[in-house]
Amino acid sequence: MSTVEIRRETAVPAQDSPQADRPRNASAWVALTAIFIAVFMQMVDATIVTVAVPDIVRDLGASSAESSLMLTGYTVALACSLLPSARLGMRWGRGGFFTAALGLFVVASVLCGLAPTPLTLIAARVLQGAAAGAVSAQPIAIITARFADTARRNLAFALYGATAGTAAMLGPLVGGLLLGANPLGLGWRSIFLVNLIPGVIALALAVRHLRGSVPRELCSLDVAGAVLAAAGLFLLIYGLSVGRENDWSPTILAMLVASVAVLAVFALHEKRSAVRSGSPLVDPGLFASRRFLGWIVACLVVYGVFAAYLFTMSISLQFGLGYTALRTGVTTLPFSAGAVVGALSAPRLAARLGDRMIGMGFVLFAILLLGWLVALEPSPASLSWPLLLIPLVLGGFGVGVAAARLQIAVVAAVPERSVHSASGLVPAAQQIGNSLGVALIGILFFHSVAVAAPDAVANEQAALKQGLSATTPFAPKIADEFGRCATLQLQSATPERTPPGCDHSGSASGQGQTALLEQVTATVADSAQTVAGTVFVSAFRTTAVVLLALVAVAGAPFVLRRRR
Repeated sequence: MSTVEIRRETAVPAQDSPQADRPRNASAWVALTAIFIAVFMQMVDATIVTVAVPDIVRDLGASSAESSLMLTGYTVALACSLLPSARLGMRWGRGGFFTAALGLFVVASVLCGLAPTPLTLIAARVLQGAAAGAVSAQPIAIITARFADTARRNLAFALYGATAGTAAMLGPLVGGLLLGANPLGLGWRSIFLVNLIPGVIALALAVRHLRGSVPRELCSLDVAGAVLAAAGLFLLIYGLSVGRENDWSPTILAMLVASVAVLAVFALHEKRSAVRSGSPLVDPGLFASRRFLGWIVACLVVYGVFAAYLFTMSISLQFGLGYTALRTGVTTLPFSAGAVVGALSAPRLAARLGDRMIGMGFVLFAILLLGWLVALEPSPASLSWPLLLIPLVLGGFGVGVAAARLQIAVVAAVPERSVHSASGLVPAAQQIGNSLGVALIGILFFHSVAVAAPDAVANEQAALKQGLSATTPFAPKIADEFGRCATLQLQSATPERTPPGCDHSGSASGQGQTALLEQVTATVADSAQTVAGTVFVSAFRTTAVVLLALVAVAGAPFVLRRRR
């Protein structure tokens, strides 16, 4: 068994004195502020890059594969570093390790902002993701240790969940604002360098209030377990992240199968390690508890559904309705506001509803999905935002309430001896849920896009031919090329990208033909947007129906259960 060091790194006031407790509680909340800032930054950075990819590609000359690695490298590195970082934090001291990881995250952000080539940016993003995982692996254990009072601890977890959820929503909005403002003429580099100021503030707070605040424990590192966990999560998260772009090739499917095998070996190794050394990377006893296992499955479902919703909704607005990332963020801002209010309300609602709060969250989220079905029209594609406003607020409130209660419930199901394991395991489960949700619902979504494409393209092709017939004698040829490229693109694995051989933006024009070319180009672009709107909005409506069914099945047990 692991032993706890007698000496703490810093002195802690005696707990039996109310006067001593006050500064200790104040210090705990200040330390929590550092955690919130760090979590907000690392969650925003998971999605903020999507806005800047076109500018990065133009500036650095990145290929399609390289631009994809800028996104997936961060997520994969984050997931792979969670479990090893939880053990290192346990061994070296949670507060000190969190502070060091936060410092590395800030340095990596600066390296991203200064990257001169695509490969150096990818390397910096991987480093940034690994540091983000090291940061994310500490808060559960820190909050549990710093807040002995249950009410304050639950409020801390609720605020923690609200911060993470809101940041995930605001990434594209923050990125759009920075790119639009272009501070100091930095362009896309500003989305990384902006972490410098809040990062330094969080570091100052962490150095003062976190270092030495949680005792270290003498324990083995379990190197073999760390390698197996990192390898299994890499194969799983990377395979799920790039599977669609690679059309779920045999190589990707082999990676996913291998991930299951490696994680099974990891589980067996941890079970043997618990018997031999008593210090496994993850306590196998956690999975012997039906209660904890049930809550982990709930995490997978909740975070999977939420991630799938965010992914398909964002793509539908941007590629279907032609919204910018900034406009998409502004459109869904009421959802984020509702999520914050919901998380803050969770501790009070818990006294009346208990675990049924999660069921209430599902019901309110279902109202949001119904709101999208009412507010979205596929042909012609349009969105009635006033009809969606109240469902957005209610849905956000529901997600905030459910996520906060889920965070509290899953930690409450962890025995005190296993908190260190749960500190890395719970965020790892959330990352797996995110990836599974996006991958599985993404298959349905893009299949729906491909199915809806032929009819939408045929209808618009006929309209385009008729519209151009009075303008140019080449109307039939232009319409046929439009039909070929639109069908090819929408039925590809990446319908958001122009397929090879279909980029006609650089077509030459003869003297005196510029005005005609611009008119034809504008007409074709309008037709392309009309088709995209129809197929993407139709696909999102189909996805919303499926998500509604999942929410109904997953939420029913929580709605019907008795209060605990």
